[in-house]
Amino acid sequence: MKKLNLTANLGLKIASLLFAALLWFLVTNISDPVDSVRFSNVPVTFRNANSITDNNQVYQVLEDSDVISTVSVFAPRSIVDSLSRDNVVAIADLENTTNIDGTYYVAIQLSTNKYSNQIQSITSSIDSVKLNIEGRDSKTLAISATTTGTLTDGYIIGDVVTDQNQIRITGAESIVQSVKSASVNVEVTGYTTNIGTNAEIHLYDADGEEISKDNLKLSSTSVGVSVSILATKRVPITYQVSGVPADGYVATGKVESSPDSVLLAGRMSVLNKIDSISVDDDALDITGRTDDLAITIDLSAYLPGNVSFGDEDFNGIATVVAYIDKKTEKTLNIPYSQVELINVPEGYEAVIDEEESTFALAVNGLAENVNAINERDVTGVVDIAQFFDVNTDVSGTYRTSISLSLPGGVTTSDTVDVSVTLTKTVEE
Repeated sequence: MKKLNLTANLGLKIASLLFAALLWFLVTNISDPVDSVRFSNVPVTFRNANSITDNNQVYQVLEDSDVISTVSVFAPRSIVDSLSRDNVVAIADLENTTNIDGTYYVAIQLSTNKYSNQIQSITSSIDSVKLNIEGRDSKTLAISATTTGTLTDGYIIGDVVTDQNQIRITGAESIVQSVKSASVNVEVTGYTTNIGTNAEIHLYDADGEEISKDNLKLSSTSVGVSVSILATKRVPITYQVSGVPADGYVATGKVESSPDSVLLAGRMSVLNKIDSISVDDDALDITGRTDDLAITIDLSAYLPGNVSFGDEDFNGIATVVAYIDKKTEKTLNIPYSQVELINVPEGYEAVIDEEESTFALAVNGLAENVNAINERDVTGVVDIAQFFDVNTDVSGTYRTSISLSLPGGVTTSDTVDVSVTLTKTVEE
């Protein structure tokens, strides 16, 4: 039996094997050649973040390096054609950070979640994520509320109240410490009624520049805000001066105040019932004074309920001056003919029985009033009814006082007596 010689023509056999492999390679690549596909904005997923947070630290991604701008995948065309960006997996393990001059770098591991054993290679525009790692800090801030915009004419902003007055922020120490205030803002343009809304909380530094909340944790991101919208009305102020100045002095009746009117704010139904603010204060007593009274009064004590001042720059304090002047005196000679006898009983006649035709009357008051008065401005009345009795003959002479009538602003302390004679003219 002839023996099989496997080593015969060995060179030829090896050459044949290599040719076959080359042929297979060529056939494969011709029918399904290697191709590439490019994906944009591939997000990086972080693992083992607790390796940082468990140490009371926080991390912040720098330069948006947790998004890869370009990833290229190399694989047979049939594989490449079936891939999408969602099939690209980018992982950064935070347990493996490298600190270079205070900046931390985490290598990005790239793979696919589909056909991973048929992927020839994956390349990307960056190979690591850049981080800032520092201690965690917290701070509690008061929440202030503001408004912007313009209300309808005749209305103002009243109280602006939030349903919570504090917020707690947590994050990198450097960011937390840079936050100096927290506030919300409500747009009020065109409103005439109260506003109730939710408003986003904004954070600001010492210069009033807004700070991004992206790398901070807030106990609340918004709060409820109530804005009171009030109607307004301007009304005058009147002052009730009491008392009498010292002898020889008189109140001029002139009262000056600053302001002399106030802008009120409240519900329109309430304001419609208010025409003025009347001030009756003990401090407005001029008793015994010889000079002007100058005082300050807090007008807020005289506001009706549910009404406030509509001018935010007005503190409610008014300056009031009540003027006092020295009396001027003048003596007038008043004709008795200007004294009227009234209620003369039927059947009688009444005459003033005086030797002189005039009587002297000293009048006093402010110089401008006293200087303006003359005899014709003074009249008097004697009421005869005080002597009349239906059952008695009232003929005779009676002594009584004249009721004098003087112009405004002028007074007299004189009492003028007169004799009046009643004569019966008709016999019974």
